[in-house]
Amino acid sequence: MRIERTIICLALLALAGCGKSKPVTVAEPEKVQTPAPQAEKSATATPAKVAMPRLDACSLLTSEEVQSVLGEPVKETKPSGRSQPAMEIAQCYFALPTPSKSMVLTVFSKGASGDAHELREVWEEMFHREHPEKEHERGEEGEKKSKPEKVEGVGDEAWWTGNAVGGVLYVLKGDKYIRVSVGGPDDKAGKMKKSQAIAELVLKRL
Repeated sequence: MRIERTIICLALLALAGCGKSKPVTVAEPEKVQTPAPQAEKSATATPAKVAMPRLDACSLLTSEEVQSVLGEPVKETKPSGRSQPAMEIAQCYFALPTPSKSMVLTVFSKGASGDAHELREVWEEMFHREHPEKEHERGEEGEKKSKPEKVEGVGDEAWWTGNAVGGVLYVLKGDKYIRVSVGGPDDKAGKMKKSQAIAELVLKRL
């Protein structure tokens, strides 16, 4: 039970940005924080290092591929992530010359002591189990969040989450799933189309 709770919490971290009412900008990947040293050892203790994932998410897309979808080449990439026994999360922020058009790619895969079944359990928790207590959940400025929308034709299964303006795409493929969040001025349909194109490129390398 402890492992299941851990991997579910890790996976649900990525949902934090799904209901933003102004998605024309893409937040940079979350900074991995290390625990503060104990007070009595503050002068000499070294903060514990966060284990990084084995996968480099930034290697899954080339600048040319990003430009073919988002219209601009990659100016800079910023990898981040964390590795837990049950699950690894590899993330990359693709910074474009126009900051609001930048994108974030996150890859979730089983950890060293995890298995595909546990990862599938996380997926089931997010998209196939009802959560009545969250039905009236609202985003910023009081806008009601929409239920996940099934997306056909990409990966083993895909869902779009967000609101009428924009959101993020989750795609399951084998023993991994990815999260794609693109910026830019496009409406929901435009963002869905670009996110799916990015996902298809990424899945070729997973």
